[in-house]
Amino acid sequence: MKISVSKDYGIVIRRAALKEKEIEISKVFEVMEATEPLGESDELLSFGPHFGGEASYELSKRLDSLGLTCKRDYFVFYGNFPNWASFYVSEE
Repeated sequence: MKISVSKDYGIVIRRAALKEKEIEISKVFEVMEATEPLGESDELLSFGPHFGGEASYELSKRLDSLGLTCKRDYFVFYGNFPNWASFYVSEE
């Protein structure tokens, strides 16, 4: 299943990584300062938008402190995209 990912420093986390590392989802919401994800499926959680590299860097540090590893357990999606473009992600 595809889920939305924000082009403004969206962060996508693998649910399997949370299970493997025994990280409660409530802890993820806490460090992401979110009450709900932008998108979710059985495999992934998506958060955003986060404005600027500094904000995404801080959130990455928080995820790292939980024991997650960038590119293996989560990634930050960003770029110089037009406003009319939408992006989705899935784990296949």
